Amino acid sequence: MRQTRLLGGLVFGSIVGLGVALYASEEQYSSELFKKYCAKCHGDDGRAQTMKGKNVKARNFTDAEWQADETDAELIESVTEGKDEMPPFGKKLTPEQIESLVKNDVRRFAKRD
Repeated sequence: MRQTRLLGGLVFGSIVGLGVALYASEEQYSSELFKKYCAKCHGDDGRAQTMKGKNVKARNFTDAEWQADETDAELIESVTEGKDEMPPFGKKLTPEQIESLVKNDVRRFAKRD
């Protein structure tokens, strides 16, 4: 009886451990900053398939051709000054935050597909 409980506990623990390991290994694509300021239009997945994103024709960040055509400096300027339907964020975010959004969020979406 004691061996059965021990074996059951080991199996349960292994399953839980595997689940935690799999969950922890999933990459996080969106920073909290991105979720707060960008995801409303661009979506948590960067594909711009949100209702607002579709309405304003927000950029799909997973588009490899677009990613290749835009420099970091151009993206930083767009976020800072605004572009097309996107409002400027230069007064809401620091230059460091904007650079982080471009390099750590927007560019990371290129590696998804």
